[in-house]
Amino acid sequence: MASGSVIAKVPHHHRGTAAFFLVMAGSLGIQISTAVAASLFEDFSPVTVSGFRMLIAGIFLAVLVRPRVMRLTRNDWPQVLIYAVVASLMNVFFYLAVDRIPLGIAVTIEYLGAFVVSLLGVRKLKDSLFAIVALTGVILIAGPTFSSSNWLGYVFAALGATCMGSYTLLSARMGGGSDATAGLKGISISVCISALLLLPFSAPHLGQLDAEGWLRAAVAGIVGVALAFSADSMAGRLTSSAVIGVFFSLDPVIGALVGTLLMGQVLSFWAYLGIALIALSGALLAWKTNRSAIAITTHTGALPQASNLA
Repeated sequence: MASGSVIAKVPHHHRGTAAFFLVMAGSLGIQISTAVAASLFEDFSPVTVSGFRMLIAGIFLAVLVRPRVMRLTRNDWPQVLIYAVVASLMNVFFYLAVDRIPLGIAVTIEYLGAFVVSLLGVRKLKDSLFAIVALTGVILIAGPTFSSSNWLGYVFAALGATCMGSYTLLSARMGGGSDATAGLKGISISVCISALLLLPFSAPHLGQLDAEGWLRAAVAGIVGVALAFSADSMAGRLTSSAVIGVFFSLDPVIGALVGTLLMGQVLSFWAYLGIALIALSGALLAWKTNRSAIAITTHTGALPQASNLA
């Protein structure tokens, strides 16, 4: 899949908007597919369900992208392996958290990892204010619910946040190595490796899935992993890790809305106020990125210059 050629055709002054909608599509895919797959927790452990979704996602991407593993260079292997481990842990911790605490809260806590990347990545105070506004929204969403007694769910969500921070940086780097990882090839190889890492937990239970279970697992894998990860990777190559970190503030917004509409988890007034703040922060930053027509410089050095993308 020649995603690089697609990215190259996006005008510089529209890359902020393109990245914004790619992140939103990825977030919608993850949260909606999580709501669809949540019923599988009644029969299988969250780790097993994570294995199901990664296996299906790996097969889907392998068929669609057709990566060539044997062409990976010595420098490519650390990149795809680290991404695979981070993706595996992020998925497992997220499902372990969702199994114990509301979806919107789990997503909110996990977002803090991306927030840290955003806050530390920008140089100018006026840019960091967008991240601060987004964090205020996160606090308003999560604050009223921290009285929950299931602290293990919060621990798993916090571990997921650590992975989310790494994932934010890695999404910008993937596809920047040799031809073997170009476009979505690196992502597809990493997802296949993740599927192999989780295979001991998923393989023994594959025969227990009925037709509905396979359908739910397929939605979780194809929509929640394959398409969502691909969208995040393309967004990361359109703008900087700092900008993507703030765009990921859409995750608590979408998670809270999906939890309300699909899972019956009604939120407080303060939570909805937090949603408004986060949405406003993301929209303003997208406008600013388009206005300047350049990627915000980060301390991480994770991004290629915009001229190299053309």
